[in-house]
Amino acid sequence: MRMSATKLVGVLAIGGAMLASTACGPIDSVTGGGKKNTACKNIETELRNIASGGVSSGSAGNAQKFSDAATKIRAEGQNAGGDVESAATKFAGDLDDTAATLRRLSSGNLSGGSPDFTAMQRHGNELGKACGYSGFRLG
Repeated sequence: MRMSATKLVGVLAIGGAMLASTACGPIDSVTGGGKKNTACKNIETELRNIASGGVSSGSAGNAQKFSDAATKIRAEGQNAGGDVESAATKFAGDLDDTAATLRRLSSGNLSGGSPDFTAMQRHGNELGKACGYSGFRLG
């Protein structure tokens, strides 16, 4: 069975997003507290929402989901400040790139390449580290 390009991009992006989905760990209670912990938990919730929402082939709605998630993650990063803000901003940019790719694909435009999933993974790792989580698990 062949998977459409739109669905493939969405699945890969969700996988990248899930790399950071358990980003907030217990270290925050020692190093950060309050705003940082709340922001990391909200980022985790947003990423879980993306991952559990599924991806439909050819849907511009998927692009909007990624754009909305990027906006929320960026805002939570700003609430936390510091290294969380920096990492969240980078990761949100990756989600915006994914949304742009999905929009192009849903309109039939197959040019323009694909998002940089290696960068997304790296930025997800940075976000996890910033939130105090030392390892990643999918799902």
